[in-house]
Amino acid sequence: MANEEDIRKIREIMECLFKQNISEKLNKLNDTEKKIYELTGEKVQSEIVKSLKIAPNTISNTWKKLENEGLLIKDGKGYRKVI
Repeated sequence: MANEEDIRKIREIMECLFKQNISEKLNKLNDTEKKIYELTGEKVQSEIVKSLKIAPNTISNTWKKLENEGLLIKDGKGYRKVI
């Protein structure tokens, strides 16, 4: 049976692999998609619309794309970053 130290090590390895995977996916996004990702969780959709001067549909579509890529999780009416 695994002890707490083993579980901690496994968790650290998993986090490292997950962060690398996220980094690779983020590098494939265009600048607008990256900015939307960065602002997700910090601002609501209307604030992102104002700050980036883009249409609400652009944000909604990007959020759905990022969710499909495994970068965001649907959280109620909005989205949040996986980590």
